Amino acid sequence: MKETRFISQNKEKWLESEALLRDERKDPGKLSNLFTQVVDDLSFSRTYYPNRSVRVYLNKIAREYFSIIYNSQKEKKGGFRMFWIDELPQVIIHCRTQLLISLAVFLFAMAIGIFSSFKDPQFAASILGPSYVAMTKENIEKGDPMAVYKKGHQVDMFLGITLNNLMVAFRTYIFGIFLSVGTLAILLFNGIMVGCFQFFFIERGLFVESALSIWLHGTLEISSIILAGGAGLTLGSGLAFPGTYSRFQAFQISAIRSLKLMLGITPVLVVAAIIESFLTRYTEVPDFVKLLLIILSAIFIIGYFVIYPWLKSRSGFEVPISEARLQPTPYEPPDLNQIKNNADILKDTFLFYKNYFSKIFPWIAAIALLVTTADLLVGERSGELRYNPEWWDSFFGGLFYAMKTPDLLFVLINTLGTTIIVYRVLILMDKNTKGVKTVSGITFAQILIVISLVYFAILGLDGWGVFLVILSFVFFLLMVFVQVTERHNLFKSFTRSWSLLTANFGQVVGLQFTLLLMCTSFLLILSAPLIYLYTTIFKWNFAPTDVWSGRIVHFIELYIKTLAFDMILPILAVSAAYLYFSLNELLSADHLLRSIALVRSKYSKKNSH
Repeated sequence: MKETRFISQNKEKWLESEALLRDERKDPGKLSNLFTQVVDDLSFSRTYYPNRSVRVYLNKIAREYFSIIYNSQKEKKGGFRMFWIDELPQVIIHCRTQLLISLAVFLFAMAIGIFSSFKDPQFAASILGPSYVAMTKENIEKGDPMAVYKKGHQVDMFLGITLNNLMVAFRTYIFGIFLSVGTLAILLFNGIMVGCFQFFFIERGLFVESALSIWLHGTLEISSIILAGGAGLTLGSGLAFPGTYSRFQAFQISAIRSLKLMLGITPVLVVAAIIESFLTRYTEVPDFVKLLLIILSAIFIIGYFVIYPWLKSRSGFEVPISEARLQPTPYEPPDLNQIKNNADILKDTFLFYKNYFSKIFPWIAAIALLVTTADLLVGERSGELRYNPEWWDSFFGGLFYAMKTPDLLFVLINTLGTTIIVYRVLILMDKNTKGVKTVSGITFAQILIVISLVYFAILGLDGWGVFLVILSFVFFLLMVFVQVTERHNLFKSFTRSWSLLTANFGQVVGLQFTLLLMCTSFLLILSAPLIYLYTTIFKWNFAPTDVWSGRIVHFIELYIKTLAFDMILPILAVSAAYLYFSLNELLSADHLLRSIALVRSKYSKKNSH
């Protein structure tokens, strides 16, 4: 059949398909029928008119239909709204035992703090710090006990408090990885501190005034810490009590559930910081207004995190949680032709990391050693991250130390180190995929170009460059994968990555935030307590005047920070790769169209016989 005749016979149907796509109210039956016909015509045009515009035209219509069908399925399964009304309450029900233990431990610790302060007047100073106690006593003498909440600019105070609240909550959560012991220890300390703080005002006859100010924001803040404790205990329970699963499988399930709980807590911490920064400072507000806000906060916490999940469990959840779907053993490479949600992407990523860790880690350890040695040979990194306000400096400078680039030499060092690790990971992916070759002719130079852009951005924008990269690293990694997979130049890889990003912007942002949360938690573990433990034990064995021992301690600190950062790079690279294939299938529906064409071909052969 000639192309003109083919177009003439089907153009009315195609115009109707386009009209249905523009219609806000789409008839499901008509949508399904026209989609089938358009795909059938597309298969025909691919066979007989592969290089003609009609094939491109039909491919565009079929892709739009596929996008509508996928989005409709996604809306039925979940999404942002379903997370809050169905998924998170379901997670809370599953974690109720750990949440109750967290509450009990915190209340018990508060009782210890109150009792110890009652028995020992100096106990509060040992917990809260002598300077803080002295400042509070001075404020009480001046007739303004809550003056501490009035210091500093409101916006600066909000940013600082938000970061501090998030750090305390995430530290409480992530320390659950030490078989829940770390979470219990942090809950005990914070509970004792709250008990001491409250009793400090009680014994001075300021119970009502202090309680109305402290619990104005503390109702949400302390509740969030207790919820974070429940998340930490959930995280550790997978390792401590694996049940019928393997320890790794049990940890996978507990990690996903606990991470979802932490995502649900984060907005509450931000609201608590807003109240503390912008409302608590106004101590002259009538008491009944403060009491009303405290009661409303308590109603929200009890209503949403206690009563609502219980009612939902009685009536039944719309979509049962599915994080218990584990990859069968032995390991099989994931199907890269499927459209996946972020939970599936992370699951496949960690399975890949687990199975190829022995092939990746020697490279990571060697690269970290070389980068650390170069760091010491070149000299102390003179460039400091500079943010406004100042707390950004200490936060990012400590956790993401390995990304600091004070000069061009360190841009080269960091670019080479990061590129080698990403290159090694992509080679492993290319050799161990199912049905799809992930990379067609990997070139080291392609990866090097994109990674160098990242570090040049850090250098050129100073501290804000790190901030920008931290908030957009998934997009940069998508560019890497587009370059090495589709063999685009730098400009085309940027536009192609942007089209993938816009194909499902919510998923990309969600994955970015989840990875950032996980990486920050991991770096918190290795960059804070473990470094302190290693270096303290080492210092015990040498005199403080030994210069060479100080250099060794400094080398250990730098190596652990660099190693920790390099260990998260494979997770970022692999998750971005799996995201690429999912978004590519969503955008082009190539595998779906190939499958339909294959079915049609088999059906035609069967009928011909």
